[in-house]
Amino acid sequence: MVSRVRTITCTVLLFLLSCLSVYASNSAVRVEIIPSESEYAFFRYQTGEAEKYVWVDVELSSPVQILEHFDSTQDRLFIQQSKDTQNWSRSYAYRYIPEERIWEIIPDNPIDTSILDSIELKLYNLYPIHTSATYYAYVLGTGMKMNFALDKQKTLIGYGEVAYSRGPSNCDWVDLMQAANMSVGLGYRYKLTDKLQVAPEFGYGLVLHLLNADFDQDGTKSFETFIDQQVRLSVNLTYALSDTYSLLIAPLGVLFFEKGNFGTLMGLQAGFRYNF
Repeated sequence: MVSRVRTITCTVLLFLLSCLSVYASNSAVRVEIIPSESEYAFFRYQTGEAEKYVWVDVELSSPVQILEHFDSTQDRLFIQQSKDTQNWSRSYAYRYIPEERIWEIIPDNPIDTSILDSIELKLYNLYPIHTSATYYAYVLGTGMKMNFALDKQKTLIGYGEVAYSRGPSNCDWVDLMQAANMSVGLGYRYKLTDKLQVAPEFGYGLVLHLLNADFDQDGTKSFETFIDQQVRLSVNLTYALSDTYSLLIAPLGVLFFEKGNFGTLMGLQAGFRYNF
């Protein structure tokens, strides 16, 4: 199998090197494309970080093209050829290496069918607002979140999160406030710089309260549990340390509903993200 893959890769490389000759200057890139077969009378190309749906169509009677404002550090050249302008070949991608003054084909990557984008591990600290201050002093928690890319640009993100929190109680009838929660939600990433992103997120789920409490006020405490619905809001700011790891920090608000009332907690979360 490995031998077959290597053979196919070499064949593609040889095929493309025979189809394309390119030259570069400091101000622009000059491209001359030669068809692999005489039947091909048309080609089209585009440049950029990723392939999109906008192509530049050119007849092979004018095979020389000048690529203005081509950034060799991040832009790629994508080429397709055709016999009738209706049926196009697959795309071939190239990158330019200025140090060697050559163009290099980008080998095909296996199709990634996984939509898993990243995993986050984080800590958070929340404080009660309004009536919640009657019950909570503060809350410390930890959580794990799995992010799923819902579009090719990885800007629209779905996620699932589980977390655990605990904190001292302001009530005599409760020893310790503990909770396990689970939520799902959506976020949208905005790129601020090459390394910095901001992403508002909205989540909805359930929170399981775990209390050693005296609800009956009879002087005897027992282990009690009950479930509330919750809404979680955050604005995540992430800084990329590398292609794999990112640091994140975000204001976090939690709203949970209980017997016609609601509790509100506000605070901050921080952690790191592992990108796939």
